[in-house]
Amino acid sequence: MVISAEYSFAAWAQVVAGHLVIFNCWGYITSFGFFQSYYVQLLDRSASDVAWIGSMQMFLLNFVGVFSGRAVDLGYCRLCLMLGCSLQVIGIFTTAYSTQYWQFFLSQGVCSGLGHGLLFAPIVSILPTYFKKKRAFAVSLATCGAATGGMVFPAIAYTSMTKYGFRWTVLIMASVVTFNAIIIVSLARPRIQARKARSLFDASAFKEAPYSFFALGSFLTLWGIYFAYFYVGIYGRTVLDFTQRTSLLAIIVMNGVGIFGRTIPSLLADRYFGILHSLIPVELASGVLLLGWIGVNSTGGLFGWAVIYGICANATQSLFPASVGDLSTDPTRVGTKVGMILGIVSISCFTGPPIGGRLVALRNGDYLYAQLFGGFTMLAGGAAYLTSAVLKNRALKRQPSQV
Repeated sequence: MVISAEYSFAAWAQVVAGHLVIFNCWGYITSFGFFQSYYVQLLDRSASDVAWIGSMQMFLLNFVGVFSGRAVDLGYCRLCLMLGCSLQVIGIFTTAYSTQYWQFFLSQGVCSGLGHGLLFAPIVSILPTYFKKKRAFAVSLATCGAATGGMVFPAIAYTSMTKYGFRWTVLIMASVVTFNAIIIVSLARPRIQARKARSLFDASAFKEAPYSFFALGSFLTLWGIYFAYFYVGIYGRTVLDFTQRTSLLAIIVMNGVGIFGRTIPSLLADRYFGILHSLIPVELASGVLLLGWIGVNSTGGLFGWAVIYGICANATQSLFPASVGDLSTDPTRVGTKVGMILGIVSISCFTGPPIGGRLVALRNGDYLYAQLFGGFTMLAGGAAYLTSAVLKNRALKRQPSQV
């Protein structure tokens, strides 16, 4: 009897490798609230200025995915993984020894960001090819790395910052990243054989209306979703008078509940609703919750809001990459199509948090404009996702009549 690929050791090894990749990439990025608070004080720069460091990481993670996603299709997956892990390790070690804004920007923003970009698109591209029935669940288990990493890195800061200072705190983080990198390089393997060279952009993908609306929805969604991750700590300290440790706890909580947000919706997606249909309600709920942040004015309120938003936002981030693979009917084009989506959302990731910071500055520290910006862009993104799902369903209904 032939064992299905999705029940093999190799398939689940990719889940482990994917979890650690996303732990090192998104876990580190969504913990930027810690760095944001520290850099604002250390460098005496505005929150908007500091946000460019974190947004540069997200920009490069997504933009470099345009090239690394294509590299997977051409057979260079292993090279991307090794280079990416090396740059991540170098970036975080050099961050520990940085003291000026430009040094933090180059080490954490550029070097780490390049490493993220060389890792994320390849793992998102190869993981779905090992699974069919359990695709959403497998991808979601991998993306739980953002939740576990988003707890571990702030927890390291929580326990080490007051005892050992910033440098040794970041060096401990660097040791964790290095350990994970060794496992990633050992386990990650592409399943689909290398294909002949394609163009960098597959323009024919945008002739598929569901894909085009999905790309628009992704741009709008990622424009607003990460504002809370960057600013919830500063919001707690400046508006609610949190201590540094309490603000770190808020970041840990928001990331930690992502384990539930990333697994439960994916199980429901696999069993009942489908990936895209599961993405839409949690994405819309995230937009509503960003608007609901306007009414939060107490410690308990912020922690309660962080729990609910963390679940919905993490579910959105988990189902988003799985949906890209679900929209593609040709497995040989998945890497390129994923890379194209990541290239599009790189702009929203790069500009979203700094725009939010600028809107806070316009209100002299009040978050109303930024909260409205994040909430309404996500609601618009949800509408685009809904349109994509409707068009996809119509296309599927037309298929039998064309046979």
